Amino acid sequence: MKPRMTLVALALAGALTGGAALAQSGPHHGDGPRGPVTVEQVSKRLNVLKGELKLQPTQMTAWNAFEAKLVSNTEARLKLRESRPRGDDRDARMDFRVRMMKFNAQAAEEALAARKVLVATLTPEQKAALDRFGPGPKMRHGGPHHG
Repeated sequence: MKPRMTLVALALAGALTGGAALAQSGPHHGDGPRGPVTVEQVSKRLNVLKGELKLQPTQMTAWNAFEAKLVSNTEARLKLRESRPRGDDRDARMDFRVRMMKFNAQAAEEALAARKVLVATLTPEQKAALDRFGPGPKMRHGGPHHG
């Protein structure tokens, strides 16, 4: 697969996962407008979503797994990012990009699986609220994306 197509596929996978995009808001391997997305930012965003969903006790197991997956993916992404090569070694930089793309693809698949389990427990109203809470510019500011 060509690098550009790989990036498009990863972007689509991130969009499909909904919540996975929490941790992948920017174009540079999880970088947002002010640097890498932090665990604190993801947790804050998840807390807002949790409030909007108005989850019932029977839904908490699926929610907790979903939340844990997104947080652990963010932690792992930040750790991997620390190994990013500095300097002019183009091969090392390209190797890192490939590792990051593979990580992001795996993380998106795992987040999507956790999201599907969560969605299976939601009411139609909760599903609609989750769908409104998609990726977009307003997402970085703690509010749902409308349009």
